[in-house]
Amino acid sequence: MIKFAIFDLDGTLLDSNGMWKTLGEKFLRSIGKIPAPDLSERLWDMSLKDAAKLLKAEYSLSFSEDEIIEKAVKMSEYFYLNEAKPKNGAREILERLKMLNVQIKLVTSSDENLAEKSLERLDLLKYFSEIYGKADKSKQSAYLNACNIPYETVVFEDALYAVRTAKAAGFTVCAVYDFSERDQETLKQTADFYENELADYTEKLGIILKGDELNE
Repeated sequence: MIKFAIFDLDGTLLDSNGMWKTLGEKFLRSIGKIPAPDLSERLWDMSLKDAAKLLKAEYSLSFSEDEIIEKAVKMSEYFYLNEAKPKNGAREILERLKMLNVQIKLVTSSDENLAEKSLERLDLLKYFSEIYGKADKSKQSAYLNACNIPYETVVFEDALYAVRTAKAAGFTVCAVYDFSERDQETLKQTADFYENELADYTEKLGIILKGDELNE
């Protein structure tokens, strides 16, 4: 029986991946550097820390890795505080899980303070018991630190690499479509459940929380 739910933020709850996809390029241009044509693709699956490490090394930046992260977060701040919108069905599924007494947590690669402020602006913060930011989702500890009972936890994600990590750690995973994930077919095959929108999961929560009929 599922008692906990872990949600990703960008691309799962919020329609925000478009901003992140070009942030590295915008940061470099802001300091007078010319980004490589393939930079956005190379940075896409990286944590903020790994992205900062790459930028510092390849563009000979004088900033420390922490300073690069701080500047990038500052650039994204306006978007989260003013423009980010929830994806279709986000509010409904959170409300439904709350009614079913499922404890809800957030695990995001983004800065936790920005995540919290954005969710508060959208009146979604009230659904979360804990928020874990700057998570490296290539590591199982990103999810296990949030909930160390994977067989009682369902994870909602949009990125294939994150789904693979959560599955390897023993979690039930519900994948949701986002434009940023190019390999949707493998995403479908890897996750226990797959839907185009969070709204499509609302009626399936009974099945998911019981842990039955996986990979349907």
